[in-house]
Amino acid sequence: MNIQTDKNEQRLSAIEERKTVLAAAIAGGAMGLLYSAGFEFGKLLGLGTGILFGVAIGFRISRNPPKMRYPMFLLRRTLIAAAFLLFASYIYSYLLDQNLSPTQAFLATLLPWIGWTAVVVSIGMMIASLDELQRRIQMEAIAVGFAGTAIAVGGYTLLQFAGFAEINVGVVLLIMSLMWLIGKLWTLWKYR
Repeated sequence: MNIQTDKNEQRLSAIEERKTVLAAAIAGGAMGLLYSAGFEFGKLLGLGTGILFGVAIGFRISRNPPKMRYPMFLLRRTLIAAAFLLFASYIYSYLLDQNLSPTQAFLATLLPWIGWTAVVVSIGMMIASLDELQRRIQMEAIAVGFAGTAIAVGGYTLLQFAGFAEINVGVVLLIMSLMWLIGKLWTLWKYR
């Protein structure tokens, strides 16, 4: 009975739920648009699919918030920062195909760079808002993610000296995210 009460207390008000769903829909739409450009399929299809995916995630977060007790406004801020990063990356990708001068290309890099900064600062603020145990879980997950990324990327770098293809920075970011997820799952299991 006590667990049921906790779940009911975690539910958001209707307006908070709408804000969360909207933020997730915007982030999902940005992700869908960027993927559609990267994999060269219809932009409207990618945008629409991304928005639907974001709405589904937004409802899931609203109805059953994550175990980490982030304030919902910080979670929404991170979703909007991620959406800005994804839209900025899409615009940057478009601008690179426009035969820019070196100065213009440098200035174009500032847009996604600002997006990355916003995402990192938002995640840092979310982690800082957690209680001591949850913050410790996150920090251990980041440590595992850093170590796993160093091992994977360092190992592949040695393979590059042996003639393997160069690694794309996007793959490094994917590895880092995956290692953080593995670290998070491991630390959640450790502190269960």
